[in-house]
Amino acid sequence: MVSYLVVFIVIVLIMLKEKQVRPARLWVIPVLLIGVVFSTISSIKLTPLSMMMYISCLMVGLGIGVWKGKLEKIRKNHTRGIVTTKSSIAGIILFFGFLLVRILVGHWSREHALLSLTNALMFIPLGSICSRRYIIYLRYKQLMGE
Repeated sequence: MVSYLVVFIVIVLIMLKEKQVRPARLWVIPVLLIGVVFSTISSIKLTPLSMMMYISCLMVGLGIGVWKGKLEKIRKNHTRGIVTTKSSIAGIILFFGFLLVRILVGHWSREHALLSLTNALMFIPLGSICSRRYIIYLRYKQLMGE
């Protein structure tokens, strides 16, 4: 549990730091997260109900990501000619709230129904990160005049 807390603190500090937007790197984290999510669900038998849960959680995540992307503080430094972004506190809390729920439900029960639910909950941060990065990319292009 202490390791989760340390990782949480490090991630929050990194997310609160203003950083330069590099469009070529925006896809790296979503691709890694897609790999983690699909490697987790690949060992489980997919049912129509689980697929429906995955799709609905992905849709919720996409909506949350659009909302978080619009909350993101993005600005152009005209002297250096770069675009920077800084995460909002609300976005950070929302992201880790869903991850915490997934971890807690996973520890409470190993039953198939709850296991499917915990796997479905992983699609919320996945959709959120993907759509948030897309919104950042669109705003980057707008600021750069492309």
